[in-house]
Amino acid sequence: MSGQLATSDLPAGYHDVPHVAERLRPRRRAIARNLTAAAAVPSLTADMRVDLTQLLAVRSQWVGREPSVLAFIAKAAVATLADFPGLNASYGDRQLIRWSTVNLGVAVDSPDGLMVPVIRDAQTLGVDRIAERIADLARRARSGELELADLAGGTFTISNPGAVGPSLRAEALLNVPQVALLGLPGLRREPVVVGEGQEENVAIRTVLDPSLTFDHRALDGGEVLRYLTSLRDRLESWSLAEYAAGE
Repeated sequence: MSGQLATSDLPAGYHDVPHVAERLRPRRRAIARNLTAAAAVPSLTADMRVDLTQLLAVRSQWVGREPSVLAFIAKAAVATLADFPGLNASYGDRQLIRWSTVNLGVAVDSPDGLMVPVIRDAQTLGVDRIAERIADLARRARSGELELADLAGGTFTISNPGAVGPSLRAEALLNVPQVALLGLPGLRREPVVVGEGQEENVAIRTVLDPSLTFDHRALDGGEVLRYLTSLRDRLESWSLAEYAAGE
């Protein structure tokens, strides 16, 4: 519903500015409440450059339908959490809850606003199943078919603004009460130094700068950088078999 606001409801100094008032939908108001809560969390963001040459080579060898790059990164990100359980957690005033499973939230840009449906027990899945779940949840988010259960119980979130458009950096607010969120700003082609010593050369490679936004009450920068380093090592070295492992 749209209309005119009473002068007393307008921001100070705007009483004579022509306008149309649009009533906020319940979902938009819920998103606003969650973002306000997230903004109150003392958070920081760290990032790291990753050469995706190996990942793209593995993807090109895939038998059957080629999974999205996001599905490959999600598989590696979830596997890395096994070594850093403090990132798959929720912060409380008196305790840090480390979750025993990874319920992976994947942010989706939908007509109803940003939604974060959840892939449950993501650590048990191979890339094919992760890709299927991402595609299904994104489709249902954009068609308004998600249920409340699809949005509940996330323990770690991936935000993929690179799917909307390329950017060098896209910081995100945490999906509270989670303590960590992985941001993927988009792939780029850049010159990269490869090799060592006398064998050094410059090559054009596809790179990504994943960022990790974290709740500084629960995590310190050292642990976050070790997680990003371990994730980078997986993305730059994993084989087809390692990505395929799981259901």
